[in-house]
Amino acid sequence: MRTPGLRRLALASLFTIGLSAPAAAQNGFWGGDTNTPSLVIDPTDIRIDVPMPGSSGNLQLMLAQAGKGVGLAELKQQAVRNYTQHLHSELARELYEYLEDEEVPLVKEEGVLSLQNALNLRVIKHLSAMTPKKDYDQEKGDMALTGEFRYTLKNRSGTALREQRINIDDLKISSKYIVRTYHDGRDGKDNTEEAIKDALSTLAEELVESMEDNLEADQLRDMAAL
Repeated sequence: MRTPGLRRLALASLFTIGLSAPAAAQNGFWGGDTNTPSLVIDPTDIRIDVPMPGSSGNLQLMLAQAGKGVGLAELKQQAVRNYTQHLHSELARELYEYLEDEEVPLVKEEGVLSLQNALNLRVIKHLSAMTPKKDYDQEKGDMALTGEFRYTLKNRSGTALREQRINIDDLKISSKYIVRTYHDGRDGKDNTEEAIKDALSTLAEELVESMEDNLEADQLRDMAAL
């Protein structure tokens, strides 16, 4: 039975500021087999490009925000920060669950092995239909992911022991969105943010799965022996 508590909270910071456990954690983050080499996880370098927030239906709202001193560029940067944090959290959650199962001791520094990874990601909006109705306009489409993910496992001397590059296009991850804008100005429907976050959560799961074979405790012990 997994206990999400403080250990999950600590791991959730791995991808933004690195492992922040105290120095005493050099003997292992949550214990495990002492023969399993300790692992340092460097902060993930995540770069995301997302579509401009909003849709053709709520352009007036965006312009109103711009008129209040919030520029369109700032709106996009806010969205980038939002999705980046979501992806950090989802990667941490997926990785936590796997490393806990493998009982791999995580440390802040001077680990026997280190994991470095980088993600260059673009979210692309594919419009499939614009449908005018009597009371509202409706927009439908997909949010698709494209880009590249790389990770490297190194020893203390900095020698790369395992490397992998993943073409995110090959994963074919997308999520449907819908925007409904009423003509009378009442609140409509827009699940664009939810659709993007759903796609990012799926991506996090796929990426950790791609690393699992090299993060098994047996594999880490073999690497440490090289």
